[in-house]
Amino acid sequence: MRVGDDKIEEIRRSSDIVDVIAGFVQLKKRGKNYLGLCPFHQEKTPSFNVSPEKQMFHCFGCGVGGNVFTFIMEHEKVSFIEAVRTLSDRAGIPLPERGGDQGLAGENEGLYKACKTAGLRFYDNLVNSTEGQLGLEYLKHRGFSDATIRKFGLGYSRNAWNDIVEYAAGLKHDLAEYEKAGLIIKRDDGSSLYDRFRGRVMFPIFSPSGRPIGFGARKIREDDTVQGKYINSPETPIYSKSRNLYGLSHSKEAIRERGFAILVEGYADLISVFQAGIENIVASSGTALTVEQIQLISRYAKTIVLVYDADSAGSKATMRGVDLVIENGLDVKVAALPPGDDPDSFVRKKGGGEFTALIGQAVSFLEFKAESFVAEGLLKTPEGKTQAVRSLVEIIAKVRDEIKRNFYIKSIAEKYDIYESVLFRELEAVLRREHAPRTFLRPRGSADAPLRRGDDSPSPPVPPSPATLSAIERDLLKIMLEAGPDMVKFVFRHLTIDVFTHPLARQVAEILQRETGENRPWNVSLVVDRIEDPALKHFIADVTFTKYEISKEWQGVEEPDRWVVAEKSVLRALLRDIDRRIGENFAQLKSAQLRGESVGPFQAEHLRLEGEKKRVESTSLLDTKGE
Repeated sequence: MRVGDDKIEEIRRSSDIVDVIAGFVQLKKRGKNYLGLCPFHQEKTPSFNVSPEKQMFHCFGCGVGGNVFTFIMEHEKVSFIEAVRTLSDRAGIPLPERGGDQGLAGENEGLYKACKTAGLRFYDNLVNSTEGQLGLEYLKHRGFSDATIRKFGLGYSRNAWNDIVEYAAGLKHDLAEYEKAGLIIKRDDGSSLYDRFRGRVMFPIFSPSGRPIGFGARKIREDDTVQGKYINSPETPIYSKSRNLYGLSHSKEAIRERGFAILVEGYADLISVFQAGIENIVASSGTALTVEQIQLISRYAKTIVLVYDADSAGSKATMRGVDLVIENGLDVKVAALPPGDDPDSFVRKKGGGEFTALIGQAVSFLEFKAESFVAEGLLKTPEGKTQAVRSLVEIIAKVRDEIKRNFYIKSIAEKYDIYESVLFRELEAVLRREHAPRTFLRPRGSADAPLRRGDDSPSPPVPPSPATLSAIERDLLKIMLEAGPDMVKFVFRHLTIDVFTHPLARQVAEILQRETGENRPWNVSLVVDRIEDPALKHFIADVTFTKYEISKEWQGVEEPDRWVVAEKSVLRALLRDIDRRIGENFAQLKSAQLRGESVGPFQAEHLRLEGEKKRVESTSLLDTKGE
């Protein structure tokens, strides 16, 4: 299937890049652009820029950049045609039916397709089969409405060995994709395949962008011999438990709007609270928080409220990840449930209003720890009090904000009647111990480094360094990309393609020259669409987001006149070429002298080149810009 340029342009115009990327990255306005933490590599200081004017993005940290289609391709690891389809669905713009685009799909598209097909099958089993009534009764007993069941795509896996195997085979799908997606398993002898999930209520797990990537399966049958109340999808190329949070695709807008994320343990906890009207909530699935999960939340908010259930091992495991949250610059509060309650039971008994009040009473993690020390009786002896205070100081040491650390120290000093100077000395000792040197996020390349790239996929390709790109070439490319065909014609009226010595710069210049010569309408975003090489896309984004560099006189000038920049850049390029020829001629003159040959022709050429240089220095080119 080929989507015409007109349709692509319609989808692009309907897909504001700031709105699209804001669904994945927490953006803040900085001047004309928006800034956020890059979703493609780990960073503490935002270097990910989005330009509403240019409809482009670029990360100055890892070099990834492009337009709105590039972002979806990079983030979701899909082909261009799939990115077009994703954005067309988002914008409500119909596309031709799928036909010949299967070969263009991303390498993991078959896994997404398998999960989506299985999810629809599980939902159909739940609401339309006799056996599925068992699952439906269980969900109704948990208090889930029909609308909630639909919203979260809940389902039921039939109590059979080959329901999904036969269903997928009947659709003529590649069963190898279902096996790779963790939905079916090959027997040890390799003779046949069977379903992983059988006779259980199914909870689909979605990527942040809303694509099904895995499942959690809840035991409800007495004759179910598989161990564990829950079994989950295994690690696959599109699903990693440590890199996803259940419910984020449903809650991310509410998290951004409210400014904090509520963190609970399980699927049912989240769904019950969400159904009660508290939508800024995610679930950790009962594991200690990971760096990757913290980074996911940080795209949307900088505060996490942990709902703590003292009776739950999973809740205690989540608490063990709090140090990572603090180290990575997020604020943590804790809302403790009454004994015997989990979020699901609390909401069902007392309602959403009481749960909201509970969240409103959340205390800082430091205060929660202090209260827990009191409950444990740790403060009854000098030794216990010393241990408690040292433990609190170690937590404070993980806070990156120095001012916030100072306030916490003052609070501890007042609470335990200890001199601040004593606590500050202890803090300095902890910082010296831990600051050797501290890495808040695992560096790329370490054995267990997270793959911060949406749902799957390894790190994006890093483009060749633009460091060798001269200011002249960068300025010429930038003004041509920004100003369009008339500027391209102006530049190449005075220069040849040979002025571009950087290999990627030359490729881009050739593309612009070709696009203009064919009289095809284009802008920088369209040019990016027509390029397949990711390195070239990233290079264009790097050039587009870089300020003009023509001379010191332009420092601090936010919007220089493009035609003046073009004229100065062209003249500098011409002068650079003349200087190169003067240098070559001088080398030939010296060589002739050494051989005892006449140097007259070289002296004449030198005078001619010096005259040409003076003429260029006094030339105005702007009279020719409209020719």
